[in-house]
Amino acid sequence: MVAKILEKIAEFFQTFRFVDFIDISIISIFVYIILVWLEKARVRFIMMGMIILGFIYILARFFGLYLTTMVFQAFFAIFLIMIVVIFQDDFRHFFERIAIWGIARRSPSVSSQDHGIAMLTSGLANLSRKKIGALIVVQGQDPLDRYLVTGIRSDALLSQMLIESIFEPNSPSHDGAVIIEGTRLAMFGCHLPLSTNIEEVGHLGTRHAAALGLAERTDALCIVISEERGTISVAEDGKITQLEDIGKVRNILEKFYREKFPAKHKVLSMNFLKGHFPEKIIAVILVSALWLAFGHRTETIRRDFVIPVEYRNLAQDRIISETKPKDVTITLSGSERAFSLLDPKELKLSMDMSKIEEGEGKYYLDKDMVRKPAGLSLVNIEPKEIPIKLYKMISASVPVQIKTNGRAPSGVNIKEIKVEPQEVLVKVPDTVDLKRIFIATEPVELRSITETATITPKLIIPAEVRFPGDKPPDVKITIEVEKI
Repeated sequence: MVAKILEKIAEFFQTFRFVDFIDISIISIFVYIILVWLEKARVRFIMMGMIILGFIYILARFFGLYLTTMVFQAFFAIFLIMIVVIFQDDFRHFFERIAIWGIARRSPSVSSQDHGIAMLTSGLANLSRKKIGALIVVQGQDPLDRYLVTGIRSDALLSQMLIESIFEPNSPSHDGAVIIEGTRLAMFGCHLPLSTNIEEVGHLGTRHAAALGLAERTDALCIVISEERGTISVAEDGKITQLEDIGKVRNILEKFYREKFPAKHKVLSMNFLKGHFPEKIIAVILVSALWLAFGHRTETIRRDFVIPVEYRNLAQDRIISETKPKDVTITLSGSERAFSLLDPKELKLSMDMSKIEEGEGKYYLDKDMVRKPAGLSLVNIEPKEIPIKLYKMISASVPVQIKTNGRAPSGVNIKEIKVEPQEVLVKVPDTVDLKRIFIATEPVELRSITETATITPKLIIPAEVRFPGDKPPDVKITIEVEKI
């Protein structure tokens, strides 16, 4: 038993490749990001339930439990649709965060940050002392436009007087929120989405519900002043906290600006390694189990494919006879994982026609001619050789012959039948006897001709004939008649 386990372990390490490590690492990082996001999206219990069910499903696949596998597949298909519908806002926010990772936002200078913090702190202190309600949003890295129902754009330099004037009770925009981007007042009079967390905002007012509602959806810092008590509350990361001391506002603002707009950008890898260790461990274990269940298959299989033959580097003055084969059958060998990544449409056998001599001959098909993925090996090609007739094309003018069928109806005499042009320019192999080459028209039915007419018949083109630009010429037949 132990020997068999050791044999399996040795077989695993022999077949485990560096690309497999890269594969597991990429998906583990992706799963880790999703786990962290799900924790912030307050769906941890749903996530844990999905992990447990997923683990049961993997075991069912591994041990070949057919009925359990089928039931779980149907369940996951329906459940995933339900998750997308229920948490569509959270998914939208998640993809927005992914999109903005590659966008470098301009950070305000340290002096500008200090000026903005000083203006905000003094303005909030005055509003709190006067018990004037206010709602100020300091934007982080997340875009806010999707959550702003109304608002007036300003882009004004932040100042204490400007903040106090906006929230003056007689001001028409005092009930709305102010949006601060960096150190500038970007918008005012904005309406924010309300939080549905009754446990947090049940005893608070509408401004607090709006502040928490935006903090639940973005990384913004929302500061609220109560109109009744003059207290200051801060909403961030889906939580709202009432401050006992006005001096704490400055500390919170300094910390927020330092994290969202650092003077020197931190190395992403160092930040990534810090914290969330349970999520990292779960992500690695889950992805490794998935890889073992679906990706680690050591048995070798063979499959046959019918693939087209393509001819490369064929000079314009050369032609291949139509007797050439259109496709061949190849046999590929590899793991089931390698075949799952294969697109059969990408398989081709390419022949370099610059190395083929003129004339008729049989040519051996080499394995190097087949384009295939690196993880698969070519076992066989059928047929082993193919006949090819390669000729040089020459230009020549050949006559156009008119073909007719039947006789003119009674009372009608055909005076003349002429064709325009009488000769056409063609390309033919240099081995063809030009005296035997001509372009014929499809038979013209004379019994339907009752008056002079000009028609454009179809052409009967010999197999060895080509036209310049591969476009047949327009041939017109004029039939002159007279009535008796």
